[in-house]
Amino acid sequence: MHNSISDMARYIKNIIPPNIPETYTIKAVFKDIAGEENIRNGILAFRDFLYLMCDRLITDGSLYDKPAKTTQSNDSHPSLPVSYPFLNNVKSILFNIGYHGKLIENGGSILLDDLRLLTSVIGADGGQMRAKISAPKLVEALKFLNCCGINFDGIDLDARALDMSKAVSLIISYSSNPDMLIGLKVMAIAQKDLYTKGNHDIFLRCDYSVLKDEDTEITSILQDFVAPLPAVVQDFALKLHQRYLDAGLTCVRDVFYLGIRFIYSHKNKEVWTLSAAHDSGYRILIKAQNTHKYSDVIETFPLPLQEKISRGYGCNKKLFGEPCQKGCHGFSFPLDDSIIDISRYIEVWLDKEVSCIQRKAI
Repeated sequence: MHNSISDMARYIKNIIPPNIPETYTIKAVFKDIAGEENIRNGILAFRDFLYLMCDRLITDGSLYDKPAKTTQSNDSHPSLPVSYPFLNNVKSILFNIGYHGKLIENGGSILLDDLRLLTSVIGADGGQMRAKISAPKLVEALKFLNCCGINFDGIDLDARALDMSKAVSLIISYSSNPDMLIGLKVMAIAQKDLYTKGNHDIFLRCDYSVLKDEDTEITSILQDFVAPLPAVVQDFALKLHQRYLDAGLTCVRDVFYLGIRFIYSHKNKEVWTLSAAHDSGYRILIKAQNTHKYSDVIETFPLPLQEKISRGYGCNKKLFGEPCQKGCHGFSFPLDDSIIDISRYIEVWLDKEVSCIQRKAI
């Protein structure tokens, strides 16, 4: 079943950091673009623009929900270019404006000296893909951005046809908050130049942490990650996080396309994970492989939890072309109010699993 573009926009809005600080030191590589305070204000304004853009897609998504026509879609591992091409075009155009455009008028506008620079389709790592955005799709996306408040001076969006053979220059402005254009440019450069493996879509997530001259504490990043969840679930996740850092596990954030994981490991062996993906939501994943060593403890758990553990986990990929079941992710539980009912058993279970792993490692 295809998730709508409104669903994806709702998910993206959730993973954009809500608590961007007003003061932090910017890496020196960005200081030629604008002053530090202007950059910080620009990042906040760009974050707010992304929220506005997502809200419009949440409200009017049916107007833009046009999955790419493919002979065989993969709903188990959907991607923006295939499942949400309109959104991918919008992201690519925004990125191209920021990366190729020149800030003018004291940062109040961006000059793009060739309209054709907007047509590159951009991947999750900031790289340019072979595909190009066609003239009709370019106009469609520009009209959407215009409805979101971005003005394009130098092009008639109501013209019957767009001649892409001419090197038309554009002046781009955003009267609601001109600082947004500085944030747009800085985040586009960050996407292209600061991309690292395990940190996809820096630009679309407005991941300001890559701009900071100092490292951001993993706990702070996790607090932003769980912010959309009910308060009691946030408290549970943060308590679990600290409990297993104190027990000697390491925590690494991994962003693969728009899926986010906080992976808790012992000597590079994954034990459990906090996960979010637009198709499966927020979840806790447990890769317990020693349950047979503490079966007496598991027998004290509620029967439904016992039964789930007894089934084990693995690939579970069905025959006859059925989609991936994602069993390889581990024992999977939704991170919602239902997790609180079994929270104390989750702690006992993980304590036992970690103890087994640590004893084995000695």
